[in-house]
Amino acid sequence: MSLIAIIIDFITLGFYFLQLKILTHSIFIVGIILQAVTVLFLLSLVISYKGQRKSKFWNDGYHPYTFKYGIIVVSFVLNGIMLFLYVLNLTGNDIVFSGF
Repeated sequence: MSLIAIIIDFITLGFYFLQLKILTHSIFIVGIILQAVTVLFLLSLVISYKGQRKSKFWNDGYHPYTFKYGIIVVSFVLNGIMLFLYVLNLTGNDIVFSGF
């Protein structure tokens, strides 16, 4: 499942660079739809993960995630932040694509 999350990250990164090349409103709509589907799929991966979620070793109450589950969670969080930034881009705040 962590490999699936990494592959999804590379697909969304490639589509981000495609949006940098083609700065049209229609490609931004397609991008936000793709990002929303990605976030929902990664949420389903986070919920349906069957492996060990917590590491066996921890320090004073902090119980870290395992490496495989951590990859999925970080991928979900970063894609969620990108979805928020895409929504800001559509509402007029050019944060994501302003430097290019």
